Amino acid sequence: MLTIFDNVVSKENDHTELVRNLMDRSPQMAARFLSRLTEASITAMDAAKLTYRTQQSFAGPDGRQIPDIVVLGEDFQCLIEVKVDPELGLTPKQLVGYASCFSMEKVHKHLCFLVPNDWKHSHIPGQIRDTLRDKHVHVHRCYWQDLIPELSECVAMVEDGLLKEVVSFWRWRFEISPMTLEEREFMKTWSGEKYRAMQKLEKTIDQAKKLFDARQHKTESETDVTAYGFYVKRGDLYLLWIGIWDAAPAPLSYGYQLESPHWLKPLSIPSGGTTVPEGATTPKNRYHLWALPQEAWDNAEKVYALAASWLDTCLPKVNATP
Repeated sequence: MLTIFDNVVSKENDHTELVRNLMDRSPQMAARFLSRLTEASITAMDAAKLTYRTQQSFAGPDGRQIPDIVVLGEDFQCLIEVKVDPELGLTPKQLVGYASCFSMEKVHKHLCFLVPNDWKHSHIPGQIRDTLRDKHVHVHRCYWQDLIPELSECVAMVEDGLLKEVVSFWRWRFEISPMTLEEREFMKTWSGEKYRAMQKLEKTIDQAKKLFDARQHKTESETDVTAYGFYVKRGDLYLLWIGIWDAAPAPLSYGYQLESPHWLKPLSIPSGGTTVPEGATTPKNRYHLWALPQEAWDNAEKVYALAASWLDTCLPKVNATP
């Protein structure tokens, strides 16, 4: 299900700002982050003395260079380039421009590339390393997938719900999800019928979303390892979620989030249903869900009819006074 960052962090610059804010917010997280990126030992006390900036400009012979993140200390300088798109490399000016960004006065100098595992430009750090040898700059490449477990370990010791949401968001965005023992046992009972049934269930969800789109509803897709479905929205507010979820009471369900201010709450709650937490790390993000009947599992029109009826019956009208 959604974290608070799913709808606001999508572009590379968004991830860059989130990285900077995380380090600026927590010296413990910054220390773990920088230690992994620079392959050096940086303590929380060290990290608390550093400054973290984005879009800082450096003048050079080939124009101005603007690294994604600049971390500065008394004898420490680290530039971080954040990549989330496997296809996106560097411009020709960036390839030769980093030399003008580093101060000769700094003792410890690092240029770090934080990239997805399938980044198609993995040769770039080695290429740039040669151009910075005289500047005594250490060049590193770090994968999101390798960094996130360390951040997860660190955030477990930090009493900060926002940081936990950040790491949870990145975990679903970048990390490969290993199977649990229970999931592996389930896979041993594998059959073509189960696979075809799930494919058909997902197709029903896709078709139902298209019906909502065609009938002037605003929707937003959701796909991750725990859920497959979509949201029905009114403006920026969420009205209803429909789909498959590992915490749901049935193969296909619909419902709404109870506490979030980003949801328009129903005027009245229909009988029945099940209240479930979104996850162990976010027990307050509860959803109330109703199971869709078997006849809707392969019938998008039935899904639409039941969900649209819920919207018409339970939610305030568009022109109603809150």
